[in-house]
Amino acid sequence: MAEARNARVLVDEIRTLRELLEAPAPLEVVADTFDEGTVCLLAGYWGTAKSFVGVSLGASLATGAPWFTRQVQQRRVLYIAAEGTYGIAARFDAWQKHHQITIPERELEVLTIPVQLNDAEKVEELCAAIRAHGYRFIVIDTLSKSIVGMDENSAKDMSGAVSALYDILDATNGGNVLVIHHTGKDKTTVRGSSALEAGVDIAYQIDRDGDLFRLHRTKRKDGPMEDERSFELIPVENTNSVVLSVRWSPDMTGNAKTVLSALVQNFGANGATKAELRSVVELASSSFFRAVKSLLDQGHIRNTGTDARPFYKPTSLDMENI
Repeated sequence: MAEARNARVLVDEIRTLRELLEAPAPLEVVADTFDEGTVCLLAGYWGTAKSFVGVSLGASLATGAPWFTRQVQQRRVLYIAAEGTYGIAARFDAWQKHHQITIPERELEVLTIPVQLNDAEKVEELCAAIRAHGYRFIVIDTLSKSIVGMDENSAKDMSGAVSALYDILDATNGGNVLVIHHTGKDKTTVRGSSALEAGVDIAYQIDRDGDLFRLHRTKRKDGPMEDERSFELIPVENTNSVVLSVRWSPDMTGNAKTVLSALVQNFGANGATKAELRSVVELASSSFFRAVKSLLDQGHIRNTGTDARPFYKPTSLDMENI
């Protein structure tokens, strides 16, 4: 009976070439970044803001807010804090305060213990929870805490871990799994067996030069490969944490950064009226208008409206750097 059931499943998955050619392209869950139905790897050395990337992605997807100008498809998010929950709540709270967006209740939830990928029973328990609660974007932070007892240098063990990641992906009903991992001592190679990077659909690496963090794509199974962005970490008032932010030019004032960040994060490439932009910036009026003038003078934004009714858009250069 089991063989008959498996045979029926296999037959159901056979497609003609015409059917494949006519099938719709995968939806981009994060524009130019992640396609739906993919397992994604983010690797970096310690201290390279890997978790902050995971937090920013999770928060953007849970709220539907653009991820550094890139449009997202709103998804219910499960963040697996495999390294512990210390600091996680503060990071999400800092994201909310910085962006002035509240993450809706239940749209982002945190699993406070790791799930070992070599424990089939626990993986199935996780998959059942994903199906029951409708989680569509899963963040595993980090892989090393989720493969205790496995040899990350073993191709066999890492292939088993990758297989478990795809079992988790299947439970998301066309969603995504983002797994955060470390690079080795050379800071450029994904730590452990190459079976891990070979087995995923998309891979990014993040490195650090002083206070600059560079995120770049190293693998994409389908679609353009090139993708690079630069970030920094900035403190958020009335919190004990920092948030990932665009890396601005060194001559830009703090208030100008605040205004430009608000424009980009809230309105993206579409831009905003003066009143719309003013409503999302917590600065005194005089400081706000000085910052806007500075951004206009330095070419970071342009007024596509009129002097009486300005409409501000970020320049193409700033859009590329965000």
